[in-house]
Amino acid sequence: MTDPAEMITWLDRRIASAMTWLDDHGKGSKRPRPQHEIETKEYDIARFEEIKAAYVKALAKRDAA
Repeated sequence: MTDPAEMITWLDRRIASAMTWLDDHGKGSKRPRPQHEIETKEYDIARFEEIKAAYVKALAKRDAA
């Protein structure tokens, strides 16, 4: 199994990457992409953040035990 700390780091990078994409290609950018692509990235960010929260919670629980 992947170490939870490593997974959290990976998720942070994915979230940052998707946010950068939104900055470059989102609604307020100079080169906006189609709405469905923007919505997909926003959905991805939300899911990555959910997964990260679960990993952080599990890691804290493991450390408390």
